[in-house]
Amino acid sequence: MILPRWLINGLSKRLSKRFGKLIPMRGTDAELPNAKAQTTLARGHRAETMAAEYLSRQGLKLIDRNVRAGRGEIDLIMQDGATLVFVEVRARKAGAWVSAAESVSPAKRKKIIETAERLLNEKPVWRKSPCRFDVVAIGLPSESSSEPAAKQAEVNWIQDAFQAE
Repeated sequence: MILPRWLINGLSKRLSKRFGKLIPMRGTDAELPNAKAQTTLARGHRAETMAAEYLSRQGLKLIDRNVRAGRGEIDLIMQDGATLVFVEVRARKAGAWVSAAESVSPAKRKKIIETAERLLNEKPVWRKSPCRFDVVAIGLPSESSSEPAAKQAEVNWIQDAFQAE
């Protein structure tokens, strides 16, 4: 059953008055996520772009970005010679409790490996290539800095950061 937009918007507004802010449904006129969520998404996208450009300068070839398979997503898929490289990009602001590299937990590694296995099963051409898992950890400058973030960002490329067992 498809509900009219006016009904969806009206229900969303009434429910938000009673239960607080709700996540808006797709296709509604409800408010966008808060500014912090938008800046976090934008910061993540900028970090992925910085990582892709950095790895390209190191001689890797970008194959794809933000590839979803099942429940997971691979930030970057690159090619280093004959090797297929699945890259997890992590960015943290200066002074964060946990560094960008440390934020790749065992659960996250497992999810990345499962997603890569699904992608390899979906794309038989890739199965022939040796694979590795890299992490690009980006330390972002504090927000009070006057220089552009790309100039001050510290990029740490960890090759073969973890293994599939």
